[in-house]
Amino acid sequence: MYGFEKRRVQKTGSSSFIITLPKDWVDLVKLKSGDYVIVEKLGNKLIITPPTAEPAQMKTTLIVRPGINSAQILRILLGAYMSGYNIISLVFDTNIQDLAKLVSEIKNLARIKLPGMEVIEESSSSLTFKVLLNIQELPLISAIRRLHVIVSNMLNDVLRLLDTGDLSIAQIVIQRDDEADRFHYLIVRELSMALLDIRVQHDLGITNITEVLSYRIVARNLERIADHAVNIARRTLAIKGIKRPEIVRDYLARDIELFEKAMSALYTLSRKEAEDVIQKVKDHVLEIEEVIYSKLLEAPIEPREKVTLAMILDSIKRIARYSNGIAESALNIKSAKSTELEIK
Repeated sequence: MYGFEKRRVQKTGSSSFIITLPKDWVDLVKLKSGDYVIVEKLGNKLIITPPTAEPAQMKTTLIVRPGINSAQILRILLGAYMSGYNIISLVFDTNIQDLAKLVSEIKNLARIKLPGMEVIEESSSSLTFKVLLNIQELPLISAIRRLHVIVSNMLNDVLRLLDTGDLSIAQIVIQRDDEADRFHYLIVRELSMALLDIRVQHDLGITNITEVLSYRIVARNLERIADHAVNIARRTLAIKGIKRPEIVRDYLARDIELFEKAMSALYTLSRKEAEDVIQKVKDHVLEIEEVIYSKLLEAPIEPREKVTLAMILDSIKRIARYSNGIAESALNIKSAKSTELEIK
């Protein structure tokens, strides 16, 4: 439960100040006279924490009724994971057909899809997961950098696919999407925990709570870029290779340049780099649309490949727009961190 009290600051001695704390608050956290507390400065806030305080163990129970498949269960489990729950119990209705098989599927999917999820209790009709991952082991920016590397490799592999026509590369891109999803889920979980606990904000390097929204947009855009890399790979596989890759190749190469510059703007919080990405994306998207509506439609290409190239160009356009979103988020984070900002 949250509490609110207004307390007067009093001066003691020549350079110190004191405040009093409500007795029931002190009793709740098991403090007594003479104990120490930890006082931290986070932005323009002061945080008082008992030294023995443990991070909150959030628990939830999900009850599964008959007629629900493993994919549906995983989506609800994923929602609990990304919401910051530490302990997640699944209780299955015993009337579910092939219950043992369903329990086994969920157990395996959770381990594959969700970082740090481990089964701590199990019965014939229940599973209890605990998230064992520690934020200090993979802080926010490190997780974003890791997701960035995965997505960057996927994009470069798609470019290599267009250059070489080697369809085995397409399979590699598709398989790597699971890894991108895992880091996306992890980042969203960390951001949710930051909203729930101000100490987590401190651990993640967040100085203003509004940064959480911007980092959430960054994570989502990275995950969507990965999805569109997979879309291009799947569409190339579907027609067993593209005969006219030169129509899309250079636009994808430019996408990669804009994406890397947007990520650089995020890491350095460079306003100039972010603004440059935003302007170039606008021109890039207009050029792609012109190609789709004129050059591609008039080209003497077999209809099936023409449709595929149009869909690939649409994915390339969307990748550019997601890079634009990352650049805008970099500007928002810079503004959130700055009480005074010189625009030049």
